[in-house]
Amino acid sequence: MRPHFFLLPGILGLMAFGMAEELSREDQRFLKERAPRLLQVIEEAKERNFDEVVEEAMERVGELQDEWREAREDGEEWAGLMVGEMANEAALDYLVWKFEEGEIEEGKAEETLRDLMEERWRIENGITEREMKMAEVDGNADLTAELAEELTWRKENPRKAVNEMIEEFLEELEELGEEGKEGEAEGEEVVGEIYTPPPLDRKESESALEGVTFQYEKHIVVALETYCFDCHDSSSAKGDLDLEKALLEKPLVRNRLLWENVAERIRSGDMPPKKKPQPATEDRLRLRAWLRQEIERFPYEKVSDPGYAPARRLTREEYNRTIRDLVGLDLRPADQFPVDFSGTSGFSNSSNTLFLATAHLDRYLSAAEEVIDAVRNVPQAWAALKGDGGSDESLRRFARMAFRKTPGSRELEELRSHLKLARDAGQSEEDALATALKLVLISPHFLLRVEKAGLPGVEEKVAATDLASRLSYFLWASSPDEKLLGAAEGGLLEEKTGRENEIGRMLSDPRSLALGEVFAGEWLGTHNVGPRIRKDPIDNPWCTESLMKAMRDETALFIHSLIRENAPVERMINGRYTFLNEELARFYRIAGVKGDAMRKVALQTPRRGGLLGHASILAATSFPDRTSPVVRGTWILSTLLGTPPPPPPPNVPEIEGGGRGRDGVRNLREQLEVHRRSERCAGCHSRIDPLGFALENYAEFGQWRPNVDNRGTLPNGARFRGPEGLKIALREWRLDDLGTQVIRKMLAYALGRQLEYYDEGTVRRIAATLKPSGYPMGDMIKEVAESRPFLMRRLPVNKKRAEPSASE
Repeated sequence: MRPHFFLLPGILGLMAFGMAEELSREDQRFLKERAPRLLQVIEEAKERNFDEVVEEAMERVGELQDEWREAREDGEEWAGLMVGEMANEAALDYLVWKFEEGEIEEGKAEETLRDLMEERWRIENGITEREMKMAEVDGNADLTAELAEELTWRKENPRKAVNEMIEEFLEELEELGEEGKEGEAEGEEVVGEIYTPPPLDRKESESALEGVTFQYEKHIVVALETYCFDCHDSSSAKGDLDLEKALLEKPLVRNRLLWENVAERIRSGDMPPKKKPQPATEDRLRLRAWLRQEIERFPYEKVSDPGYAPARRLTREEYNRTIRDLVGLDLRPADQFPVDFSGTSGFSNSSNTLFLATAHLDRYLSAAEEVIDAVRNVPQAWAALKGDGGSDESLRRFARMAFRKTPGSRELEELRSHLKLARDAGQSEEDALATALKLVLISPHFLLRVEKAGLPGVEEKVAATDLASRLSYFLWASSPDEKLLGAAEGGLLEEKTGRENEIGRMLSDPRSLALGEVFAGEWLGTHNVGPRIRKDPIDNPWCTESLMKAMRDETALFIHSLIRENAPVERMINGRYTFLNEELARFYRIAGVKGDAMRKVALQTPRRGGLLGHASILAATSFPDRTSPVVRGTWILSTLLGTPPPPPPPNVPEIEGGGRGRDGVRNLREQLEVHRRSERCAGCHSRIDPLGFALENYAEFGQWRPNVDNRGTLPNGARFRGPEGLKIALREWRLDDLGTQVIRKMLAYALGRQLEYYDEGTVRRIAATLKPSGYPMGDMIKEVAESRPFLMRRLPVNKKRAEPSASE
């Protein structure tokens, strides 16, 4: 045992000396009932005057109580398992510390280790039993069977199972020991407070703008002409920023992001550049007050418009999932279709990109043949497709589900005529039916989503069956099922209660995982991990297809769980669990996860909590051979928070990689510090780089690397260190931006179009509704589905109407 423990240098680290505070009676009672292992550690450490251990253990008491309160929502049994696991982990840490410090004999250490691992064996059995029940509820038969097999083996082979757990634990310690030695050789890690709030005198106060008055022509126009138009009028437009032109596009919220960036640059003092004449404080305040009035306080009711969804084809993913639900087989024929491009919404379902090309028509024909032929080769699937009632009834039923509405008499008669022609040509009844079914799959009613026509300029409700399709492609990325279509045709979707009932049912259906796989995958960029973002498997044998899929699935399952559990949006950042299988857990160096199936795993370390610790996110925001603080920082600002920095100025040279490993991180930081000295670059990089450097502990595919400079400072003066500090900073200062951004992306995805400036009113109304409760993600789904743009539509008129400004 000694060779393994000897390799671990100070796993707990040195704590500040001094007598720790006493446990309260409530704490003692809690530990005695819920975590006797931790109470045992505290009592022994006190008796032996291990003050640093006592202080560390006392801090864990609060963590255990927090975990108990949170996990208790899922039942006391589950909470007991979670708290027991954390207490067991604390006892193991204490054992390692004692052994390293020579405070326990080797034989006694081995005995204690086996005792703790036997306790962990019992805890993991309880967790696995709970996971089996959850898998059964979710209808995941494969995971249920795998967990049952794993649990049965552990119970039938307790000694062997415990021995394997001990071996895994010792191997993990050895790896940590090697990392520690490497860190000692390469330099000390930058230390300091994880998070320090901004100085009070630098906190932004909106009250400073409340008493500011201005006259547009006298103050605003003059200030813009004096301090801005020298570089950003129509004739110069440095950095492709033409404020003179943007000022003419009324209302200014048409270019909301542009003007929000202008307001931030004025507030921070980045613009005008230091070498240019500077506006007085009063001028800066007037400009900011004017922009707040025109952007933040714009009365969106003046430009109220639900918009409309033009006709569009199904995306590749929608086609595949619709076919799956129609025929009961996951065939994925659309994988051979031309690639879908993301529209300005950031999603492949954006109607402005879903046009038909000749290549699509050829593939639609071959796909229809392949699908029906494949179904006929599976007797059970073919029997289910035919159903009862003869070929005419089978064709009618299939067309209804494929067209997502009851086909009209003319449409049905045309299909039946083809069925008759096939019979008359000598085809058997089954061959004739197959021919007619193939025609259904090449019909525009199947291939296109076309909503019922209305009058231009007239606001009207979305037709019931069209609303059913909006709901199903929003929540499932697939067509309505029989229950949803029946609810639409029965008038149940006309009432809010009926819609809420269907949404609740649909979210509990496994098909709602599409919200994680498609919506979150395309929004966050994780869908590219594996297909487009990967390492050469020859030089990196760990980079397998199965590992890349597990990385994507981790993020998809995590987002899906937040929606189904109606979790507050901050859990996207600081979630204390994730989804792993054995391969991904091994990649993360997390022990105790067996099998190929993904399952929910409670985390004992903040390293992997939330999206920022997901390998899929970290890989999607890196270059193939190195990390990039600029890419990661820009991703946080643009994708996660919806506050993108402006594009870089022209003729700015690329930042070269600093090399691999910690030296590369250090060299890259030095290059960026030089880069920020340029006035053209400083303003944006002061916002981008700190966020990216906080994630430099993660290599390009998310492997943890210690001893890097991971410090950062927000523009408001808040300082943080590493992923944990960054999460605190985002939660404290950018939570509203995160909540609003998720609403924007969810609304754009649900509508299948880019958001227009008049949609911002809907976004802000939903945000105001959800903010008091922390932007719960399940409620967010319901609010989007109940929003005016989702339930209503208005076809545009050709005549362009004048738009008011906020001051009119």
